[in-house]
Amino acid sequence: MRAKRAEESRLEPSMVADIARLVGEIPVPRPFSMNGLVGRLNRLRDKPIRLMRGDLSGAMPTGMLIRTESADYIVVIRDIERGHARHIHFHELGHILLEDGDAAGPCLPRADPRCREVDELMAEEFAHQLAERIDAHALRRDRGRENCAAVALGKTFAAATDLRDAHA
Repeated sequence: MRAKRAEESRLEPSMVADIARLVGEIPVPRPFSMNGLVGRLNRLRDKPIRLMRGDLSGAMPTGMLIRTESADYIVVIRDIERGHARHIHFHELGHILLEDGDAAGPCLPRADPRCREVDELMAEEFAHQLAERIDAHALRRDRGRENCAAVALGKTFAAATDLRDAHA
């Protein structure tokens, strides 16, 4: 899946690898929460990230990043579906963290449309990789719970079988 998305996005494999390294270094809270993630990132940055919900008109995007000298604001429209809002947050965090870490290279300060396209592709790749990391952890956690439940059920049924055999 990773290679296919990199091909579709026209990102160089080295760029995808740089993004993967960055995503791997993010202090993701367990269990995951967006506020917890932003709180951890804020402890590592000089400038805070603020999450906001807004009532943007229909002509506006579903989310945006507003960078100021004092804070970076991620604004997502209020009525958007939760999963879509999470993706927008991840995408905009990608813009912030890629620029903070200079992973985006020389494109960010330029107004060249090709650079803006690469920036968007990199932020999108970041969002997908971060979601995969978070979802993979949640899946492992859930599988662990299922395995514990299966073992407990197995012990219960084994005990019931043992008791049945004892009365036979």
